[in-house]
Amino acid sequence: MNARKTAIVATILLVASAAMAQKQLTLENTVPGGYDFYEHHNHRARGLFVSNSDVFVRNETDGYHIGNITITRQQIDDALATSQKPSMSYVESWIDTETVWVYSSEAEAAYCINLKNNSVTDSITNIPPDATIDFAPDYHHAAVSIYPSLSVSGRSENRTIGNGGNGVVFGQSVHREEFGIEKGTFWSESGRLLAFYRMDESTVAEYPIVDITEREATAKPVRYPMAGETSHEVQICIYNTDNQNVTYLKTASPVNRYFTNIAWSPDDKFLLVAEINREQNHLWMNQYNADDGSLIKTIFEEENPEWVEPCTPAMFIDNSRFVWISERDGFKHLYLYDINTLKAKQLTHGNWCVTELYGFIAATGEVLFQANAEGYLTRDIYKVNLKGKMTRLSSGYGVHSARLGNAGTRYIDDYSAPDYAILSTLCNLADGKVIDTIRNVKNTYEGYTLPIFKTVSLKSADGRFDLCGRLILPADFDSTRTYPVIDYLYGGPHSQLVDASWLYGASTWKMYFAQQGYIIFTMDNRGTENRGVEYEHCIHRQLGKCEMEDQMVGINYLKSLPYVDTTRIGIHGWSFGGFMTINLMTTHNTVFKAGVAGGPVCDWQLYEVMYGERYMDTPQENPDGYAQNCVADKIGNLNGRLLVIHGDIDATVVWQNSLRLMQNAVTSDVMVDYAVYPQHEHNVIGHDRVHLFKRILRYFDDFLKP
Repeated sequence: MNARKTAIVATILLVASAAMAQKQLTLENTVPGGYDFYEHHNHRARGLFVSNSDVFVRNETDGYHIGNITITRQQIDDALATSQKPSMSYVESWIDTETVWVYSSEAEAAYCINLKNNSVTDSITNIPPDATIDFAPDYHHAAVSIYPSLSVSGRSENRTIGNGGNGVVFGQSVHREEFGIEKGTFWSESGRLLAFYRMDESTVAEYPIVDITEREATAKPVRYPMAGETSHEVQICIYNTDNQNVTYLKTASPVNRYFTNIAWSPDDKFLLVAEINREQNHLWMNQYNADDGSLIKTIFEEENPEWVEPCTPAMFIDNSRFVWISERDGFKHLYLYDINTLKAKQLTHGNWCVTELYGFIAATGEVLFQANAEGYLTRDIYKVNLKGKMTRLSSGYGVHSARLGNAGTRYIDDYSAPDYAILSTLCNLADGKVIDTIRNVKNTYEGYTLPIFKTVSLKSADGRFDLCGRLILPADFDSTRTYPVIDYLYGGPHSQLVDASWLYGASTWKMYFAQQGYIIFTMDNRGTENRGVEYEHCIHRQLGKCEMEDQMVGINYLKSLPYVDTTRIGIHGWSFGGFMTINLMTTHNTVFKAGVAGGPVCDWQLYEVMYGERYMDTPQENPDGYAQNCVADKIGNLNGRLLVIHGDIDATVVWQNSLRLMQNAVTSDVMVDYAVYPQHEHNVIGHDRVHLFKRILRYFDDFLKP
């Protein structure tokens, strides 16, 4: 890591010299859901590789760009009208430069359009707007998930393969979307076989969620397995489109076991499943026969005294070899496995982490991936051959991510840097050289007065790790004045708030708060991701302990700055950050004058099985850890002003958490301010989010402004 990347303070000044003529930020244009927010985020239009070539689609206001061809929405609607079909709601998937699948909410159907012939060539009906469509690779079939059932449709077929109900769900994501699970259907490469989840939640108690949209409120309960309680049971099934048979994998008992990361072999003969025990400290990579569901063998096992957490499926490079991401040497690295010999080879090495696995380049026998080998703030694109020779393809300090073309000769590099919003280029896989520029947006808020950004490097409380923080200073910052500070934090697993992307990873509402005269500080503590096992696993059985120790390092740094008013320090976070906000305000109760905690976990016994037990074990196994980190029981120590916010239909951090905290606050005669957002789940979304940030800003103005 060179000196430029590790400088204690690296400053980017984003203020134009003619500041008096600049426009001022508003909440409407800095908060998602604001009426003009997306005017500043049109750079998010995507380049998508399609078919078996390197042509790409680019969604923009004037149409869909396929290579040098432009196709407008009107052309697509005209093709639908020719076949007497209603207009489309959105593009579902491009197949090639002439063929596209679109969805019509009016018809509740998907249509395949041949744009050359201006006609509809295929359709899938009976797809309500809340359905999930998963096309087979050959686009001849699609798995249609309509909770709680699953069907396979296409051409002349429309067959229900899983009829759910009474707590049984087919084709949906399972294990509460932990372990990188985002869907419940998995097509084989040929499109002939479909693996899917069957989840039985009937053993899980129904948790009450109340819908107030009717005159008489109604109950819409969810199945919510809490730490230490009975969890749901999962099985994996295979549907054969040739004979319409459904086969169940002959796995170990689904009780107290997690079935994660399903991967098909290229020849359709078997699939791999990463299975984990309830304690989440032992993994079995099992190979199953696709014909009869029988277990062929266990290819390898992994154990860790704290936890193992596979979040990326195995990636096959041929019928007998696959690449796997493991932390077995202390950092996330790539391993090549041979199913026949059971031999493994580590492909990447170093005190850094592989952060994304993109694909295999068959022509050259190389694996394309993303890693933070140049520094933990950065992300770069690399390839490694099967002998372990690694080549960096991307250049330029910042965050690079890749999208690989199916032909394996080119890729898109989406690049962002602290002073550069987005630069998307089409690049050559051989050497990373740029072929074409797709998007180029340097500053999404051109013409506006923007604040000053600085990064800060501090040592963790145990002195072993570098912690990276970010300061946002008002545009008219005067070092001879003192300013109130808002410490914005998350601090939990699977997070990194400070990186080398646009504005050092800051969300744009923080710029507006800085414009109102605040210094905004954020720091990633131990327990956050992509820094290795020792850095991440210190939280085991004590969620909140080392995280608070490190956050206080950041607070003490702030106190050392002559321009910080140490009597006006505020703190704000959501979810795990809400938990951290209350934890810090009740543990270090003379430091923070005001805080806002959104959707907070107030008692880890009230949180779900998979996440809670991974980091804390069960309440029965770790009663002291749960008790010591229960902020509902610590609320009597509160000294500053605290606003707690919760959505009343939150099924992630259930409302009971903050209600229990409020109950204890009343018992302890402690005043806590409280706000509820009706009919919002774990996050307040849509235009109501602007209202949320008006409320948060007003609270800090009331108690932090002089």
